[in-house]
Amino acid sequence: MDLRTIGIAVLLGSISLTIFFYIWLKLLTRRAERDGTQEVIRSYELLAGTNQQKWKRRFSQFFQDSYVFLLRVPVIRGYVLRIRKRLQAIHAYDEHMMRRETIKIVFSSISIVCSVVLIFIFVNQDFTFIFMVLLAALVVNGMLIDTFVYRVEDRLLIQLACLLKDVRHNYHQHGMIEESIYDSAETSSNEAALHARKIHEVLTSNNPEEKLELYYESAPNRYLKGFAGMSYLVQEFGDKIVKEGSLYLNNLNKLTEEINLEILKRRKLNYLFKGLTAIAVIPILFTLPIESWASNQFPLMAAFYSSKMGFLTKLIIFGVVLGSYVLLKKMQDQQEGTYVTKVRKNPWEKRIFKIPGVAWLVDRLTPPRRTSEHFKISRLLKEANAAFSIEWHYLHKFLLCFILSIGMLIAFSTMHYITIHNVMTAPTNNTNLFGKMSAEELQNANQLTDFDTLIMKQVKGVKTELLQDNVVTLVKQDETVSFNETLLNATTIRILSKIQKVNSEYLKWWEFLISIMLGWVGYQMPYWLLLFQKKMRAMDMQNETDQFLTIVAMLCEIDRMSVEVILEWMERFSNIFKDPLHKCVQNFESGAEEALEQVKLDAPFTPLVRIIERLQLSIARIPIKQAFDDLETERKFYFEQRKQSYEEMIEAKAGWGKMIGFAPMYAVIFLYLVIPLIYMSFTQIGVYYEQINKL
Repeated sequence: MDLRTIGIAVLLGSISLTIFFYIWLKLLTRRAERDGTQEVIRSYELLAGTNQQKWKRRFSQFFQDSYVFLLRVPVIRGYVLRIRKRLQAIHAYDEHMMRRETIKIVFSSISIVCSVVLIFIFVNQDFTFIFMVLLAALVVNGMLIDTFVYRVEDRLLIQLACLLKDVRHNYHQHGMIEESIYDSAETSSNEAALHARKIHEVLTSNNPEEKLELYYESAPNRYLKGFAGMSYLVQEFGDKIVKEGSLYLNNLNKLTEEINLEILKRRKLNYLFKGLTAIAVIPILFTLPIESWASNQFPLMAAFYSSKMGFLTKLIIFGVVLGSYVLLKKMQDQQEGTYVTKVRKNPWEKRIFKIPGVAWLVDRLTPPRRTSEHFKISRLLKEANAAFSIEWHYLHKFLLCFILSIGMLIAFSTMHYITIHNVMTAPTNNTNLFGKMSAEELQNANQLTDFDTLIMKQVKGVKTELLQDNVVTLVKQDETVSFNETLLNATTIRILSKIQKVNSEYLKWWEFLISIMLGWVGYQMPYWLLLFQKKMRAMDMQNETDQFLTIVAMLCEIDRMSVEVILEWMERFSNIFKDPLHKCVQNFESGAEEALEQVKLDAPFTPLVRIIERLQLSIARIPIKQAFDDLETERKFYFEQRKQSYEEMIEAKAGWGKMIGFAPMYAVIFLYLVIPLIYMSFTQIGVYYEQINKL
């Protein structure tokens, strides 16, 4: 047995033993729970402590030490901090747990990816295959991190729904919000309890408004923000009995409905997209095994895979896999605030603009001010909440256009180089035999190739009209050919055809045209991305507007409430609309009507505009409560509308997800195996009939 076979046997044996011992441990645990032994063990652990608790402490300490150590490693440091940033909002108030969860995800993702990569590299050490495996490993690593983080986010949502039920129950008993939240935190699960204690700390602090704003910055989702804000409002202004009962409990019910809707949406999406990302990425690992099998079974396929068409097919497959992965990631993205403005500390665009000539070129591309095109792009940037100027937008367009155009030209040049290299080095099959060549035939074919290549190098640069005579003269120098007229003519024709093929391998006009067209696609991509971002951002804007409706519904029930106070509370709760609302609050005293009109111009989102128009009516004409008398009906309508839109979105995503997820597999099977096989079969049939006709 060779080393590879022994290694595979050891690996399979280890996996089998691990599965066996895991099942055996589960069976023993179930038996202990069934006969009551497990309860006795747990009771004893609580009284005296056990080795298991010691091991837990040791593992916990190991995770803490590993976290500190990995932060000192230059390459892994950024990887650890990126995962920590994803978890920071959830475990913001427990540094010990946040480090432990971070290291768990780091170890899990790295161990899984490294194990799979080592297995594949152990099976095949080809450079191209290793490159494909590493590319797939990068994708799978990101997928694993998302899976682990989404699991923590889902767990927090489920715990939050249970927390709100406990708060409702305790509020019935105490009638005091801070006591209800404190008691609920004592009985809740860990993640939700952390946030409940923080909200209790906010409500009982000396300066709750300032603490509340700080909590908004770190809260992981809008539901916790809403819960904290509602609790503070009712504590500040007092609860009130409305048509549906307690104002506070009524809004807790609405918040629970929102959370349950989000949990159902996430569960459906997770179920429908389960494994699709892996299905989209894994086919790239089978390109080399398919190529190896097809080349061994059908020798003409080896010529296809080494040709420029084979190279182009690989590029298309890579593009399909990459595009499918990016689209599936976008469709699976459940993180709130994805399209909220994020301020970057050191944007790369500033460094690019310092290069001489770049600013001048971008200025030529940017439409002049006070033109319809400039207004259109500026408005789109505002609606998409893009955190860059119109000049940076056109810089993105130019760079993508340049990169894709040059990249396509390099790809075409590489294809021509591959063809020339194959002509100069590939074995010359002079007899048109079918099947795989024997060792002797392969040696003769390589000798013919060396002979042809030598003559081609010698006649390089000779004029076309003198080319044939020079080739004949050089061929005649070989004694085995010079005395055989038929062989001399065949050799001359073969070499001339090779020279013609090499001379025809240059950049054609249509290749330049394709590069220009691809550059145009790259030039338009930032604009299309803004349109997509605008559409996706509409959902975040609708969620924030629904939150405004909840705030207004609570505030308008309070006596002596003013429009300015409502705007201040809307600003505190806002994230997407924070800038226009902040500007409105600042300018309110100098002109209320003008300040509200400016909000409508800065944030032209229809549901928000309707709220602002009602506030305008409340300034001088009618009371606030009268202006929002149909608020509950409108809120119910938006809630039902969102439920329906979620169902439609999930159905649409499911259909597109299956199509996109299986596209790489179809591309590998048909583009890399079936279609080339059919084409080569027809080519062989043509050669076969040509040989029959010569008989």
